[in-house]
Amino acid sequence: MNYNHSNPRRGKPKRLLDPSAGLSTASPIPQNPYMYNQQAPVNNGMVPEYGFNVPEQQIPPYGFNTSPMQTYPLPENRGDEYSSPQYTTQLLTQPVIADMALQYGNTLVGTGKQQLQKYLPITAMKYYFAVDTNYVFKKLALLFFPFTHKDWSVKYEQDVPLQPRYEKNAPDMYIPTMAFLTYILMAGLVLGTQQRFTPEQLGILASSALAWGAIEILVHIVSLYMMNLETSLSTLDLLAYCGYKYVGINTILAASLISRKFGYYAVWLYFSASLAFFLMRSLKLRVIPQNHSSYTASGNKRRLYFILFVASIQPALMWWLSYHLI
Repeated sequence: MNYNHSNPRRGKPKRLLDPSAGLSTASPIPQNPYMYNQQAPVNNGMVPEYGFNVPEQQIPPYGFNTSPMQTYPLPENRGDEYSSPQYTTQLLTQPVIADMALQYGNTLVGTGKQQLQKYLPITAMKYYFAVDTNYVFKKLALLFFPFTHKDWSVKYEQDVPLQPRYEKNAPDMYIPTMAFLTYILMAGLVLGTQQRFTPEQLGILASSALAWGAIEILVHIVSLYMMNLETSLSTLDLLAYCGYKYVGINTILAASLISRKFGYYAVWLYFSASLAFFLMRSLKLRVIPQNHSSYTASGNKRRLYFILFVASIQPALMWWLSYHLI
């Protein structure tokens, strides 16, 4: 500030403004409350308010004048040592981890087995699949030529029937299961020779055959209940005896490939008679046991009707499941 001492008049000092120096520091310049550590530029002697008339590159984001953050490079392949197969192998080879995994697996398998046995008798199924090659050949010969067989009784050992491998008169589930799978393949072969094969046909045939089998077993169970018959037959026994018809279906389909309808109907008539005879002789000892005093004449008549019904329905089902294929 410059004062003129030669002027005799006393008064308030006059304040001079230097345009080249900007505004005087005597009066503080209000700063933008949204801008920190920022020098307010001068624009024709006017203080910009809230960033007006300020080049865009001078306005920091969000009003903060911060220097670029210093970044630190992360180490490469971070965590790869924990996700590598070598680490997983080493972890599983630890005795504690291996014992825990084995114990958990055994517990899981045991729980699943208990839940499965509630709906499917696994122990009983083992009896029906206890077969060998010798039994299979003898049982197939018995199905095709039952007229010469004399002894139809099933031998027991300590009140338990012998397994099929030791007793050819015992019912089994191996032959019906394999015959059912062969029926699906044979049907595809027959349709292929007639240029009618499609992949969807195999699924349709399998589901249709399973549905008819379930209906048949249900009808037999209801018949036993309605007739009030007490027999030694179980559901698996009925399923095994009714499954033998697929052996005849495969035979008549193979005959149809050789001589068309003539071979089909000729083999169908013969196997229908042999299967009916086989079922009547096999079911007789299971439905009408010999020397049982509690069975009356009227009860035996109902049992005979049931046997005839089971034996007579098999040829009809054989024809129903195969006639549309020839």
